[in-house]
Amino acid sequence: LQSFGECYWYVHGYYSLIVCLFGVITNFINIAVLTKKSMRTPINCILTGIAIADLVTMLSYIPFAIHFYIANDIKATPSKYSFSWSVFMAIHVNLTLTTHTVSIWLGVIMAIMRWVFVRNATPNNRKNSENRSAIIIIVMTYIGSAILIIPNCFVTGIHEEFSEEHNGSMYRLNSLSLTNETSSMAILNFWVYPVFGKIIPCVLISIFGGFLLHTLRESDRRGSRLKGDNHKCHAHRRTTLMLLAVIVMYIISEVPQSILVVLCACVQGFFVDVYLPLSDLIDAIALINSAINFVMYCTMSQQFR
Repeated sequence: LQSFGECYWYVHGYYSLIVCLFGVITNFINIAVLTKKSMRTPINCILTGIAIADLVTMLSYIPFAIHFYIANDIKATPSKYSFSWSVFMAIHVNLTLTTHTVSIWLGVIMAIMRWVFVRNATPNNRKNSENRSAIIIIVMTYIGSAILIIPNCFVTGIHEEFSEEHNGSMYRLNSLSLTNETSSMAILNFWVYPVFGKIIPCVLISIFGGFLLHTLRESDRRGSRLKGDNHKCHAHRRTTLMLLAVIVMYIISEVPQSILVVLCACVQGFFVDVYLPLSDLIDAIALINSAINFVMYCTMSQQFR
């Protein structure tokens, strides 16, 4: 794993920069299209909230990738880990954890909302009020995710290290691995974030994604697709399939990472020995998930095109 992590390190900076630049542009397009008056629905409001979270994630990742992967070598140096850049890294870590949590929880809400819609197949006569409700849900999700990351903000510290090789001081983030001397706040953080930021949303999005797929198949078997005229039925079905694709991408990117995060809290030394060598690859998968929605919207939604 150490060898793999070191080999991939030299690729990750350029890869993540390309993905982030593509993702920034496409998420701006997502927001512009989904907020058009003709596109304003509760589901599209949720997708807009996801696009904003993904956009912030990648905007933060671009300077991080340029400085720590492209402009500097893999070895730690005082210029690479100056105090200002270490402060930036601390802010970047907590900001991206927040936006990533927002994204996965909005994915859960989207799955639940679409399942309820397909299951009931009722016409929407209160579009404006439902859009306002969706906006309130999005705002509460952002606030709740920020509160969830507060323990991680408290345990994110910077310490000074003197490098005899470079005859200068480096500033590094404190290790997050658990030891006998680990503070109670760090232990709390190790369990709060994996449970509420990873395990619960992954379980919920998998369950309601399964419910949505089952309901769609039942609707197909009855031959009715959805209530209403045939054109609307096919349009609703394509929208549901597109959202299912978004849900599947969340499951693919989040479930393996959730398992690793839980093992970090349960297995001594797992964070240093396993998670850290794979951390760049985990970031790479998460970045793909943040950038690929535009491709799925264009491929599967005629209205979006």
